[in-house]
Amino acid sequence: MNNYKNVFVTGSIAYDTIMNFPNEFQDYFHPEKLHQINVSFVVNKLEKQLGGTGTNISYNIALITNFKFLISNQFQISNDKFLNNEPQVKLLGSVGKDGKDFLNFFKKNKIDASGVIMDKELYTSAGSVITDTKNNQIWGFYYGASEKIPYIDFKKINKDTDLLVISANHQNSFLYFQREAIKNKIPYLYDPGMTLTWIKDKDLETGVMNCRYLVGNDYEIAMILKRLKKTVREIAKHGVNVIITLGEKGVSYSSAVIPVKTGIQGNFSLDSRLRGNDNLLLVPGVKVSKMLDPTGAGDAWRGGFVAGLLMDYSTRDCLKLGNVMASFAIEKYGTVNHRPTKREIEKRLKDL
Repeated sequence: MNNYKNVFVTGSIAYDTIMNFPNEFQDYFHPEKLHQINVSFVVNKLEKQLGGTGTNISYNIALITNFKFLISNQFQISNDKFLNNEPQVKLLGSVGKDGKDFLNFFKKNKIDASGVIMDKELYTSAGSVITDTKNNQIWGFYYGASEKIPYIDFKKINKDTDLLVISANHQNSFLYFQREAIKNKIPYLYDPGMTLTWIKDKDLETGVMNCRYLVGNDYEIAMILKRLKKTVREIAKHGVNVIITLGEKGVSYSSAVIPVKTGIQGNFSLDSRLRGNDNLLLVPGVKVSKMLDPTGAGDAWRGGFVAGLLMDYSTRDCLKLGNVMASFAIEKYGTVNHRPTKREIEKRLKDL
């Protein structure tokens, strides 16, 4: 039983500029000139959207929890229990002087943004991403108002906080939430993502080895393992649940407590990081007819997974719900433009 009922989500709140490059990046880089890069990409599509890790994760949690419950015999949730003990999810973050659109968006989508502060001097964070035909991405990010930390008294909320989601953000905010979660013994989901470009190895190791859930895509987890000189198995044995999102292939979940016989579902070819791990769950992804944009798919996955925890789903079903929400996200352009119905979510859950 998860017993997560009060969750705080931290992360960036940012305007996204999303662009499509109609070729492959690899064709425009010279392997012998990587130390001296001077490249420009002419894109054939551009969209400006609301986004950011905190926005995206909270939005996907709200999509599910606003339905109150999902009806499915295969999922371990008591409708009466959920209705009588409705989970509380609050977003913690910062917007700038141009951030009114976000405040309106949060209100419209029933996202508790009472923990979001507005800075009247800086602009709201902004990110720009180019995606090639192989779904490889290059990001540029301006943190702006995200450097303003929404300081809260963790001592006061500690007894009411079941889980803190720490996702990519300005280093001041990211390390503040990491430090406070550890000091106040608050369980947290650790999603360093883009912070891997600046976070020091010591801080990274502290964050990883003290978290309850470590979440990253294949590339991010590989970078973490390389920097910490550890294996997935070693981290999991420390009590950390290691989750690797694998795109269309699905997700792997390594834990110190899951017996091997519950493990592999679907056809997977394990890489060297996962072989020999006796406590492993592998859940396949959802097949979609057409993928329009992978931007925000990881955040949608995290939102679905956390929503599953809030509804007391089994670990496998939480992973499935993450896969389902990611599948809806990639079918739309932008990170918060998908709005599946309860019936559509349930159908994909049942089909997995």
